[in-house]
Amino acid sequence: DLPAGTTGFSPRATFGITRNNFLGLGHTVGLQTRFSSFQKRGVLSYTAPQFKGHENLSLTISSLFDDSSDIRTFTSKRAEGSAQLTQKVSRANSFQYRVVFRHVTQSNLKIDPLLVPLYSQPIRVGLAGVSFIQDRRDDPTDAHRGAYNTIDFSYATKALGSQINFGRFLLQNSTYHRLSRDWVFARSLTFGGIVSPVDSDLFPMPERFFSGGGTSIRAFPENQAGPRDLVTGFPLGGKSVLFSSLELRFPLIGDNLRGVLFHDAGNVYRDLNSISF
Repeated sequence: DLPAGTTGFSPRATFGITRNNFLGLGHTVGLQTRFSSFQKRGVLSYTAPQFKGHENLSLTISSLFDDSSDIRTFTSKRAEGSAQLTQKVSRANSFQYRVVFRHVTQSNLKIDPLLVPLYSQPIRVGLAGVSFIQDRRDDPTDAHRGAYNTIDFSYATKALGSQINFGRFLLQNSTYHRLSRDWVFARSLTFGGIVSPVDSDLFPMPERFFSGGGTSIRAFPENQAGPRDLVTGFPLGGKSVLFSSLELRFPLIGDNLRGVLFHDAGNVYRDLNSISF
């Protein structure tokens, strides 16, 4: 097997169904699925807006099953349940409070399990987290001006059934500047890290940062950034990530096809102390 994969063909099918005003309560129930040769995924969610009569609160309960080989070092099966309370404090600003429980098993490990025994073990995680979201974009789907900022902190603890204790944070700052009617300059900075008493070489692989590909650091193939196994060359992920992106977006053909010139810089690192500029 090649660490970066090979050219191939994989059809993908998606199916989703949503029931609005469930039981006449204004609640929403939804099921979203995705099937391909690389991934089988299903998400069932229940959303209660105006939770407990508060118009700025909404509650979402969801369950997820994912069987994925997107990270080529291993195949993972993940079962997850979560509850999230969203509090909107203004038009642009909101907080999210959540509790997540997940169980991940690994298979098809490309590295000898005798060399990395913890990588091949199932992992159970229970965590609590909070996020702050500030969205000042003029159009979330095609922003021409404004800013989008997120701050996310979570902590996994044995008190919630987690097998290991660790803290995780992820910060993102994005801005959009209209240069002319159709030309836009966009930039984004992402910084994340994991703080844990467990050594980086022993920290479970499914909980690490992976990056690279068309939606992140485009200098790398999909999920290929960062540390690698010295024998096989397959990516190991890391406990920190730093990524900067600059884009100049412009019309190409009519209103339906646009072009972009971009510059990406960053990587996934073994830990926070390994970040290098």
